[in-house]
Amino acid sequence: MHKLKYKQLLTLPKGKYHDGKGLYISISSQGRGKWSYRYRINNKSREMGLGTFPEVSIVDARQKAEDKRRLVFQKTDPIDEKKREEILRNQQNKKFSHIADTYITHKKKKEWTNPKSEQQWRNTIATYASPILDKKPFFDINNEDIVEVLLPIWNNKTETGRRLQQRLSRIFSFAKVMKWYKKDNPASWESHLIHVLPNPWKIQKVKNFASLNHHEISEFYRKLCQLEIISSYALRLLILTATRTKEIIEAEFDEFNMKTKIWTIPAEKMKVRKEHKIPLSNEAISIIDLMRKKHNHAFVFTNTSTGNHISNGAMLVFIKKQFPNLKITVHGFRATFRDWAEETNKYQHHAIEFCLAHQLPNKVEKAYLRSDLFEQRKIIMGDWEKILLKQN
Repeated sequence: MHKLKYKQLLTLPKGKYHDGKGLYISISSQGRGKWSYRYRINNKSREMGLGTFPEVSIVDARQKAEDKRRLVFQKTDPIDEKKREEILRNQQNKKFSHIADTYITHKKKKEWTNPKSEQQWRNTIATYASPILDKKPFFDINNEDIVEVLLPIWNNKTETGRRLQQRLSRIFSFAKVMKWYKKDNPASWESHLIHVLPNPWKIQKVKNFASLNHHEISEFYRKLCQLEIISSYALRLLILTATRTKEIIEAEFDEFNMKTKIWTIPAEKMKVRKEHKIPLSNEAISIIDLMRKKHNHAFVFTNTSTGNHISNGAMLVFIKKQFPNLKITVHGFRATFRDWAEETNKYQHHAIEFCLAHQLPNKVEKAYLRSDLFEQRKIIMGDWEKILLKQN
C-alpha cells in the first residue's frame, strides 16, 4: 500500500519519507525531492537513486521501484545491473577498431604460438576493415558494411579476403557473447555472406606473370651483378625499384635527383598517368652513376648504336639468353617484390601498393589515404635492397 500522495510531495518539509515497498523520497530544505529504492541482497542493505522530483513523477518512481524489485527477486543486484548496462552502452558506442583490439589483446593473443600471427591480424584489420567500419558506432555495423569491406578484394585477393572474413566473424561472435552486439553476426559466411559473395573456393585463379620466389631473388641478383651488359644494369634497376619495363627503358638522367635520392617519373610515362616519386637505394644510385660515366645520351639505358633507349624486349631477351633454365618474365619481378613485402608483415599494405605505383581500388581507400607514404616507402625500398644484396 502506497503512503504518499502527489499533493503531499509539494508541501512536505525537509526529511526522508517512505512510500512503501522500499521506495523513499528525500526532501531538501529547498523543497527538491530525490527518489531512492532500498533493498537487501546477498545479506547486504543497498540503496540506489531513481531520479529527482518533480522530473520523475510519483507514478514513474513507483514503476522504477517495481522494476528493481523484480531484479532483486531474480537475485540480480539492481546497482550492478545498472553498471553492466552502462558498460554495454559505452562498448556499443566504441568503434570497430577498439572492439577488434580488445579481442586480439585479451582473447586471441593467448592462443597464438607464432608471434607473427598477431601482426598479421592487426595488419589486415587496419588495412581493409577499420577505414570503413570505424565510420559508425560498432552496434550499427550491418551486413552491407561487411560486404563493402570484402568486395574490393574478394575476387583478386581471394585468400586475403577469406581470412579477413573469418577474422571479422570471430570478432563479432566475441562481441555478441560479451553482449556488445545484439544483432546477428554480420560477417557470418553461412548466415549472410554466402548469399552475396562468390564461393572463394570456386573463384578462378588469375594467371600471374612467371616470377622468382623471393627467397631466390638474392642469388639471381648476385649473378646479374657479374654480367656487365646494358640490359643487366637495366634489369638490376628495375628489380631495385619494382618498376615496369616501360619506366626503366624510357628513364632519363634528368629524372634522377642524386642529392635527394629520388627518381621522379613524369605522369605521361606512368601507366596510371600520375607522377611517381621513387626513393632510391645506394645500389640504385651507383647504377645511375655508372651509366652516366658510360655515355652522354639522355636515356639512362641507351642503345649506343642508335642513340635511342634500349628496346622493350631487351631485358626479356637478356633473361632468356643468360638464364635459359628460368621460366620468368620481366614483369614477374614486381610480383616477387610484392610477395616479399606482404609476407614480411612489417609494412602497411597501402605503402606496398604505392611502391608499385598502383591505383587504390576504391574511392573509400582514396579518401582515407591522401599521403603517398614516401617515408614508409623509403624504408621498404631500403629493406628490399638489403634482401637483394643479402645484407642483415
